[in-house]
Amino acid sequence: MPEGVKGYLRPLARKRKFPDFLIIGAQKAGTTWLHRNLQAHPQIWMPKEKELHYFDEKLAAQTSLRSKLWGKRAMDERWRRQVRRQIGRYSKFSPADIAWDLKYFLGSWNDAWYASLFTQGRGKTVGETTPDYSVLERKQIAHVHEIMPDARIVFMMRNPLERAWSQSLMDVRERNLEDVTDEEFHRHFEGKRSRMFTDYLGTLSNWGSFFPKEQIFIGFLEDIHFYPNRLLSRLYRFLDVDPSADYRVIKRKIHSRDVETMPTRLAVRLAESYLGDAEALEERFGGYASFWRYGARRLVEDPPEGERIAYPLWESSLWEEWVRETGQSPAPGSREARPQSGPLPSVQVVR
Repeated sequence: MPEGVKGYLRPLARKRKFPDFLIIGAQKAGTTWLHRNLQAHPQIWMPKEKELHYFDEKLAAQTSLRSKLWGKRAMDERWRRQVRRQIGRYSKFSPADIAWDLKYFLGSWNDAWYASLFTQGRGKTVGETTPDYSVLERKQIAHVHEIMPDARIVFMMRNPLERAWSQSLMDVRERNLEDVTDEEFHRHFEGKRSRMFTDYLGTLSNWGSFFPKEQIFIGFLEDIHFYPNRLLSRLYRFLDVDPSADYRVIKRKIHSRDVETMPTRLAVRLAESYLGDAEALEERFGGYASFWRYGARRLVEDPPEGERIAYPLWESSLWEEWVRETGQSPAPGSREARPQSGPLPSVQVVR
């Protein structure tokens, strides 16, 4: 688009109600838990439909109602799943909810359509959650910045080994785990999709090229476990909403499968694959990332005995070893006890 046209459209775009914040990922790092809790804050409005997939899919898509109804693309199949889910919930919805659904499912995908999805939130801080935004290309992030330059970006991180394992479990969720071979799991671990979504530093580099670090909040999954209230309080401050009230925290795990251990042999394979990621993250952030690196190296060099290891790894003996050997533990009850999540400038290690 010519620069002169961009300059004319920019003020018009900013009159629309675009989100004040985006939760961009990472996948399998607590974004659903975060979305549900932020929805419960009286000063925040978020669509009831998590994962709008506008910037990663819909913005560049050429589609029609026929395609949505019968197309075989992933976005068309997702559209049909969302329609079926929403129809099943209509007995609980207000006319405003139904009007939003009609707009969302039948509208033409463009910036005006996207902005219209947030009009119900006028007067509140509005946001949306789509973890696939973490792997947007820079030209796509440039468009995000073009229409909402003041947006605050929230990025949740998780031990790379655990994130890759959790994604693999999700990919085979329709199958009996006993029927999934090690080779199949290895392909999931090494696959392009798993690698992309675990490249946290790549995500931060791409988004940080457009949004200043003061507009980026880094969250750690461990803080959801150890410090859920304090994590939310820090995030509320970052979003400029009331952090003081004692809002009910949803503690139930979302989309979790009843797996409390993982095969040690697969944990070792994951550690071999993601040790480099863990080392780079420790260099950048320290704290929980130091444990990620410790656990990965320990699994590679001296795997624990036994066929299975506790999952998540903070429940394993590796966490206790790390605390004993390093003397550091962000967990409650220790001298270093405190959440690690916060605005990017406050969580980086300066070295």
